[in-house]
Amino acid sequence: MNNQDFLSVIERAFKPFLGELGFVMGAPILGGKFYQVSFEAVAHAVTVSYEPGEDYLVVLVFQCKDGRRPDVDDRTRTLRLTDLNVRYMAGITPSERIENERFFASVVPSDLEEGALLSAAKELRLVLPRHIRPRH
Repeated sequence: MNNQDFLSVIERAFKPFLGELGFVMGAPILGGKFYQVSFEAVAHAVTVSYEPGEDYLVVLVFQCKDGRRPDVDDRTRTLRLTDLNVRYMAGITPSERIENERFFASVVPSDLEEGALLSAAKELRLVLPRHIRPRH
């Protein structure tokens, strides 16, 4: 996956649902060995980073305070997608999963790396709303 493929999946898979949640996409960083894009909202930020040489993908969700992001190592306020999955994925209903697959039906990955990025988008769309708008 090159930088344009990364950006294409971001635009087609992440941007639509994050926009619905009030996130605005910032300028992407598309270096040869590192691709990253951030989405900002009032109280949260989402960063998707991929290192093609290492085949390393990470999705971070920051709980911002006074418009500032916490340190990336603050695991209480900077959560990985895996943390959100542990917290919320068990509560996702079968109908939510079916609707999620329909939402992403038009996004077809061309390789394994794009598939992993799409998978992260699918997971994030299921768990992020529960995190940013907790049910009481």
